[in-house]
Amino acid sequence: MLSRKLEIEIPGAIVGYLPFDDEKMKVRMERLLLADLARQGIISFGKAAEVAGVDKMTFITEMGHMGVPYFDGPVSEVLRDAETVAQTMKAPLQ
Repeated sequence: MLSRKLEIEIPGAIVGYLPFDDEKMKVRMERLLLADLARQGIISFGKAAEVAGVDKMTFITEMGHMGVPYFDGPVSEVLRDAETVAQTMKAPLQ
């Protein structure tokens, strides 16, 4: 996979709090970038997971642990979608 190096400026006030040589921090920053691209609709959550090298459910779960919601619409919409899925699963296969 083609890679590019991204250079960003970090405010001096937080530099001391970031472990720049920590591999976990690098993975976290990559995952947050992927999640942001997915939330904007630039890529799918499935594609974000693929790039991260994990399955979609693992990616979504990891994002949830970092405070990044998978569902960002109103609760009523999520409940309606859940009801639709439940009804679909009850329907006989054709």
